[in-house]
Amino acid sequence: MARIKRFTPQEKAAYYERKQAEINDIIKRINEGVQAVFESERYKEYLKFASRFTDYSARNTMLINLQKPHATFVASYGKWKMLGRQVNRGEKGIVIFAPVPHETNQCSIIQVPVLDKQGNQVFNKDGTAKTQTIEKPLTDISFKKIYVYDVSQTSGKEIPRLADELTGDIDSAKKEAVFTALQKVTGIDFEFRDLKSDVKGFYNHMEDCIVIKSGMSDAQTLKTAFHETAHKLLHDSKLEIVTVKSPRNEKEVQAESVAFMVAEWLGLDTSEYSFPYIASWSDGKQMEQLRDCLQEIQEAAKQIITAIEEELMEMKNSKNKFNEKLAG
Repeated sequence: MARIKRFTPQEKAAYYERKQAEINDIIKRINEGVQAVFESERYKEYLKFASRFTDYSARNTMLINLQKPHATFVASYGKWKMLGRQVNRGEKGIVIFAPVPHETNQCSIIQVPVLDKQGNQVFNKDGTAKTQTIEKPLTDISFKKIYVYDVSQTSGKEIPRLADELTGDIDSAKKEAVFTALQKVTGIDFEFRDLKSDVKGFYNHMEDCIVIKSGMSDAQTLKTAFHETAHKLLHDSKLEIVTVKSPRNEKEVQAESVAFMVAEWLGLDTSEYSFPYIASWSDGKQMEQLRDCLQEIQEAAKQIITAIEEELMEMKNSKNKFNEKLAG
C-alpha cells in the first residue's frame, strides 16, 4: 500500500508562497504587455488578435498573445478531445488564469422567505411575507494557472466556422440579420438619414437613438453601425462602467476599437481604421484603468459578435429548412 506523504505547515506555506510568486510574475508580464500595447504601434495588431478571443477576459487574451501571438483558437486539453482533436505530442501549453471561488471567514446577514413543506411562501397574520434571518458565508475569487492549446498544436477533425465572413458583396439578408442583432444588443432602433456633413453616423444619448448616414456602401454602413453601437454599450450615461466617464477623444478610440474588432471578426476590410489618440489616451493613467478599458472594449465586442453570430446562424438554419422543403 502506497504511503501518503504528509506535509508540514512550513512546507505547505512554502508551496503556497511559490505559487503566489508565480501568479505575481504572470500578472507583472500582463501589465508589461498592456503598457507595451498602449505605448507603441501595437494597438491595432492587438485588437486584431483580440477579435479572435472575445470569450476570454482581456487579461487572459493578453496572456495568450504574449505566449503565442499567432494563435487563432484555443481550448483546454479536454475540450479538444470533445471536439475530436488531439493535442500533438510535445506541445507546450499556454498558461491562462481560471477563477476559483471560495468561502471566506466572513458572513453577511440576509433575510430569506419562510417556505412550507410544499415549497410555498408562508405569510404572517397581517398578510406580510414571513422571513427568517440567516448568515451566508461571503465568497471571494482567487485564480489558478491552467493550460490551453491553440488549434495549430492539435490534429484531428476540422473545426467548422459558425458564421460566414461578410467578405465581398453583402446580400440584403445578411445585412438585415446584422442590424437585427445590433437592435437586440442596444434595445433601440437605427435610423437612416441623408446627413449632409462628413459625419457617417451618431449615437444620440438624449433621445437614445442611433442615426446612420444613408447612401453609403454596405461595408461602410455596417462598420459605422458597429461604431455607434459601441458608443451605446460603453458610453450610455445610465451605465456604471469605467468607460462612461472617459473624455470624448478616448470615447472615440474605444468605440472605434470595438468596431474594428467586430469588422475584423466578420472579415470586413479594416485597413482604413486609425487610432490617433492612443499615446495621449494612455499617458498618465494607472495600469488598472488601462486594463479596465481593454476589458470593457472586449466585452462590448463580444456582445455584438455573439448577437450577430446567432442571427447569421438563425438565417442559415431557416434557409436550409426552406431548401429541404423545396427538395422534399
